[in-house]
Amino acid sequence: MKKKLILLFTVALSLCLIAQAALAAPEGYTLRQVTILSRHNLRAPLSSNGSVPEELTPHNWNEWTGNSSELTLKGGALEIRMGQYFRKWLEREGLIPENYVPADGEVRFFARNKQRCIATARYFATGMMPLADTVVEYTGDANHPDDIFKPVLHYYSDAYAEAAIANVNEIAGENGFASASAALKDGIALVMDVVDMAGSEIYQSGKYGDLLADPSGINLEPDKEPDLYGPIKTANQVADALMLQYYEMPDPVAAAFGHELTEAQWKQIVDVKETFGMLRHGAPLVALSIANPVVKDLYGELKNEGRVFSFSCAHDCTILGVLSSLGVTDYTLPDTLEMHTPIGVKLVFQRLTDEAGANWYDVSLVYQSTQQTRDVSELTLENPPMRYALDFKGVEKNADGLIAEADLLGLFEGAMEAFDRLDDQYGEMETDAAA
Repeated sequence: MKKKLILLFTVALSLCLIAQAALAAPEGYTLRQVTILSRHNLRAPLSSNGSVPEELTPHNWNEWTGNSSELTLKGGALEIRMGQYFRKWLEREGLIPENYVPADGEVRFFARNKQRCIATARYFATGMMPLADTVVEYTGDANHPDDIFKPVLHYYSDAYAEAAIANVNEIAGENGFASASAALKDGIALVMDVVDMAGSEIYQSGKYGDLLADPSGINLEPDKEPDLYGPIKTANQVADALMLQYYEMPDPVAAAFGHELTEAQWKQIVDVKETFGMLRHGAPLVALSIANPVVKDLYGELKNEGRVFSFSCAHDCTILGVLSSLGVTDYTLPDTLEMHTPIGVKLVFQRLTDEAGANWYDVSLVYQSTQQTRDVSELTLENPPMRYALDFKGVEKNADGLIAEADLLGLFEGAMEAFDRLDDQYGEMETDAAA
């Protein structure tokens, strides 16, 4: 038994060390281009007066340095740290010179028109290129029809909705949402205990039903974001606020309203949020419809020979949808409470050229660990953020862990073609007006 525990510890430590390996081109390769899809950094939750988290606890939430859903000052500081790290890495690799000021078209910063997304892009640019007057692109407002990051169904028909809901139920478990609810029951109970939900007059009134007994499910409508209902949705909103409060506040006991929680218990709380996100956006058939415009935009960036660096910023569901559409294999990120799309995570595509002139890609997630996030740790080449290399179904890597350019672009092309075939599979697309 002792030998088994030592082996498990050694494996876990090895995974952590692998994940924290600094970004670096393998020997014999030259870095040519970097394309990033980022999640916004630390934001304030929806915990203002009248919100679900505010109603479901007798306690007062943290005094946030940003308005509801906006980037906090700590989120800005974290993003500057990440930009500074990328600056030193890109300088070391020779992709950019010191004090880089890009020529027209060499660099692109693009964000969803949400304060937390635009601000994240600007903070990153400040850290990476402090002397450049960086312009962050964004389209209209967040409800603009050209908003490619809006997480709505870009294809819909009744037949598609039936198949997509079946797909969601498959990932929920053997008995669909009943299985997911059973798996999350202890986590939801922990969330309720931490915020002392029993002491909330609103919860006592029955407005939110019984979070431990009522059913959950999903509704799909044309041109709208998938909508989960029931206890999983309600518990997610409270778990999200708790997680953000834990990242933001120096005292973890105060962040848990006086409860002394273990790391395992914090992970249990965050698992409620992660499961909600996976059920809402992560099913392959759902992701294919939601992420299509972002997949197209990233594909264009990867093929832009004049682009040196590209940074797009949206949400965790954006990254989740793109990865699901591309056929990412299952993964669990180490040293973070959020094991799929942590706060501020970057999906990084590095285009590398070998000595024979062939192009290869390194695809990874780069993120600040839970402790780096809580401490706003300085990120350097000696103390890098976490990095986790991704694998994709049906795609082999070479001996240096890289994906051939044709194979990576083929994943994007396959996802775009699969979206275009939805009409043939499920009938003519319905719009909100026609529904």
